[in-house]
Amino acid sequence: MRKTHLWISLVVGVVVWGAYFTHFVQSVRSGDLGGLVFWFVGALAAVLIAETVVAGAVAWLFRRRARTLDDGPTLTAALKAGHLALMLLVGMMLLTAGVMAFAAGLGVDLGLAGPRGQVVLANGLLAMVVIAELTRAGLTLALMPRN
Repeated sequence: MRKTHLWISLVVGVVVWGAYFTHFVQSVRSGDLGGLVFWFVGALAAVLIAETVVAGAVAWLFRRRARTLDDGPTLTAALKAGHLALMLLVGMMLLTAGVMAFAAGLGVDLGLAGPRGQVVLANGLLAMVVIAELTRAGLTLALMPRN
């Protein structure tokens, strides 16, 4: 069930957040950021509902064939993937902070003070979290023992 849930999380995350960030990029290009909060709430709800419904359906359909996975190698894979995803998240945040500090040192205004800049920055932070979570799910799957 752990592998199945990881696959569900990975596929749903890529599809839903991919659609959200595609819409976000199109909104930034067109200059119309109104309504983006509804897209965000919708994407968050879609991820929660889709993962819950699909994982619940899979668990119910395959409840008789479910078997216990060896927690040793499975847990080790999850811990390694979680650590790498955390380091990736920290690295992306430090890189962003470094770019902002470097720009400030050069006197370059990144335009983050207004509402548009704040929306762009908030979505950049959201993208970092989504990338880290998808990386964690994908790496856990890759590192889990094959049975």
